Amino acid sequence: PPLLFVGRFVEKKGLPMLHRLAQSQPEARWLFAGWGPLDPERWALPNVSVARGLTSAQLAPLYQAADLLVLPSHGEGFPLVVQEAMACGTPALVGTDTAAGCPDAAAVLPCEDIHAGDAATRWARRIRELTVAGGAAQRLRPTVSAYATANWSWGQCVERYAGLFRRCVRT
Repeated sequence: PPLLFVGRFVEKKGLPMLHRLAQSQPEARWLFAGWGPLDPERWALPNVSVARGLTSAQLAPLYQAADLLVLPSHGEGFPLVVQEAMACGTPALVGTDTAAGCPDAAAVLPCEDIHAGDAATRWARRIRELTVAGGAAQRLRPTVSAYATANWSWGQCVERYAGLFRRCVRT
């Protein structure tokens, strides 16, 4: 299955965990789009590719082609890449603290703890469950896309900001 990571290649984004996952899942094709000191190219794994310097327009087809965005990051709230992937209909597997940044998305946002026990083994198992032929990730695509449209489209964002401004003016 094609798996995608988008972001900085740093520890906070979960690169050490992603390294272990790429090693333990040689059948998966991993694409890392980003930059940083923990460069996945240095892992010299045949199932890992790296793309750098991509624009938003160049990222969209990668999100669309991936079976799953994998983001075992911690301590950064709810990253935009999760919203971008979901807007393209691509499910994201994130850490529990990332998922807590958008609790309303719980039904369409698979998550795993990145700290407890043998996290890499649990993440690998979850990735397999989500991506096996006809797996949950494929079934989630329409729901993920619909959730993103209903919650993060430009129209929805404008409506929410307008509502906030109206409340501010009244107070």
